Amino acid sequence: MMTNLPELPKPRAERLTSLDALRGFNIFLLFLVDYIVESYRSGPFASYEGKRDSWLPFLDQFRHTSWGGFSLCDLIMPLFLFMAGVAIPFALAKYIGPAGEKKNRALWIRMLRRVAVLWIFGMCVQGNLLDLVPSEFKPYSNTLQAIATGYFFACLAYLYLPCWSRYVLFVLLLAGYWAGCAWITLETSHGTFGGGSFAQGTNLPYGVDVVVLGRWMHYATVENGQVVFAPGYHYSWIYSSLTFVATTLSGMFAGELLFKTREKMKAQEDGKGGLKLQLTAFVVIAAFGALLLYLGKLWDGVPEGTVAYCPIIKQLWTSSMVLYSSGLCLLLLAFFYLIYDICKLPVLKTFFIVLGANAIAAYMLVHIFHFNEIAHCLTYGLEKYIGVWQRVVDSVVGVAIVWLMLWDCWKRGKILRV
Repeated sequence: MMTNLPELPKPRAERLTSLDALRGFNIFLLFLVDYIVESYRSGPFASYEGKRDSWLPFLDQFRHTSWGGFSLCDLIMPLFLFMAGVAIPFALAKYIGPAGEKKNRALWIRMLRRVAVLWIFGMCVQGNLLDLVPSEFKPYSNTLQAIATGYFFACLAYLYLPCWSRYVLFVLLLAGYWAGCAWITLETSHGTFGGGSFAQGTNLPYGVDVVVLGRWMHYATVENGQVVFAPGYHYSWIYSSLTFVATTLSGMFAGELLFKTREKMKAQEDGKGGLKLQLTAFVVIAAFGALLLYLGKLWDGVPEGTVAYCPIIKQLWTSSMVLYSSGLCLLLLAFFYLIYDICKLPVLKTFFIVLGANAIAAYMLVHIFHFNEIAHCLTYGLEKYIGVWQRVVDSVVGVAIVWLMLWDCWKRGKILRV
């Protein structure tokens, strides 16, 4: 006699199916980059002789660009910030009354708790917090901390600024970041930064980190009492917080539209016109995405040496990169909204939502635990048959283990919320 399997929990009313699915897509993309494709590149691909060049353009999409340009891999971090912005109107709705009154105590507790937890998690992943050596701590060095920064200031904008002024703020953040890079020169004991330079090691954002973070910069060390900055590390955090906020705002704009669309659909007693409202939101988001994508690429094409020069550089989170990546994020959101909220197609729905509903847990699991090594305990016997493909198999099995763990949590309604 067969027993009925427990039904999978339905998403809570305030959650967007498309947003959870898009989060899941981004987590899966992270899995591909950090595990599967990288194990293929260092294993089977490294052993190939001939015909390797034809594969390189494809594989390079799964690696961060060294400096300038944009790859599929470079989209992962902006998409996380963007989705944090999309969720803001939905997450804060229960703290805002029908007349716009705010439950300030509960609201600030939620915001500050989320920022603190994300910051601590970020230090666990890349800030050496788990080493328990205070002198080695790196307080600002991870995607989760960039999300915390963007989320906090985007929330303030959503709560306390008129709608039109949020768009003005978005423009001012991009213009201010660019103007600082173009016109400000920073003289320090470690060199001169800025003055229009976007080159590695001499740009203003990197110089600000050198001054503010110093020995607490990622990959900075202290030797004989002197701070030594490792060559090749050029990500920036402090000054780039301006554009972290801008990226999150771009997601919040889309989230506001989707939230208002949902509320209008609820208000319609007969339920008619809902599809028209959703299609209108889809078109607006897609059109806005195409516009930002075009503007970002247009700005990137400005010749070096001219006043408006601002290339797409993900490591610096430049203004042109924000426009370009936000355009891609908006187009992806529009596509997922069409598939999962308008057409309600089941294509990979459960697969993505399992990852997306528990995105923070998935991110922490794959960065703290080595699931490919755990998988190898189960698959090591295959090595004599598959040779260089063993690492790829270990990575695939490791990702499968993570997904099954998250699926079990999702089935039981256990979601890590911060």
